[in-house]
Amino acid sequence: MDQQDNDMTRLLSALLPDETVVGNPYWALMQWEQDHLTGTLWTIPYHEHQVIPLFTSREQAEQVHLTINAPDQYVVRGLSRMHLHFVVRTASKETHFAVVDEILANGQFALTLITPQNLLGRGV
Repeated sequence: MDQQDNDMTRLLSALLPDETVVGNPYWALMQWEQDHLTGTLWTIPYHEHQVIPLFTSREQAEQVHLTINAPDQYVVRGLSRMHLHFVVRTASKETHFAVVDEILANGQFALTLITPQNLLGRGV
C-alpha cells in the first residue's frame, strides 16, 4: 500500500463512524465488507428513489437489521452530527431521507420522509 492509499484509509476512518460512536441524533445501517465499512448506507426503494432510513435509537436499528436481506453485509452505526452532515451533503439528489417512526410486529416499519434541509434544520 502506498502513501496515497494510507492517507485515503485514514481519511475514510475519520469520516466513517466506528462501533463506539453514539447515534446523536440518529442510527443507521452501514455496509460492511471485508472487515471495513464501505461508506454506503442501507437504502430502501421508494417510488423511483432510494431512501436512507434513519433510526432514533440503536434498538430500532438492531430490530430492522435482523429482518433485512443479507444482514451480515450491514452493521448498526451511530451517526454523530458531523457524520450526518457529511452523509447529507454527499448524497445524490435522487437519495431521500426518512426518520423511522415505529417498528411494526411483522418486521416492517413506518417512516416519515424528510428533506435534507429539514433534516439539518432540526438542530443537527
